[in-house]
Amino acid sequence: MLFRTLWIAVFAPILIGLLVGGIFGHPVFLGAFVVWVGVLACVLRAEALNAQARAQGSPSARLLRARAGWMLFALGLVFGNAGLVRVVLG
Repeated sequence: MLFRTLWIAVFAPILIGLLVGGIFGHPVFLGAFVVWVGVLACVLRAEALNAQARAQGSPSARLLRARAGWMLFALGLVFGNAGLVRVVLG
């Protein structure tokens, strides 16, 4: 539970900035806000899988692959979002 709260605290300034930028600035930041909410969801899912892995003596390979997959998907969303914002604003 502590890690989940910390992740939300880390993402909150980013999400608030994107929401404010989307409302008062360019609409592309509203799309970026939605993507970053998805990134937060992926990170929280990976954290939940990490808690399961820590609870087990030796976690299964499937569990470890699932955790890594969620983190890679989150990274893909971040870089894809950056490319989208750059194309729209560039």
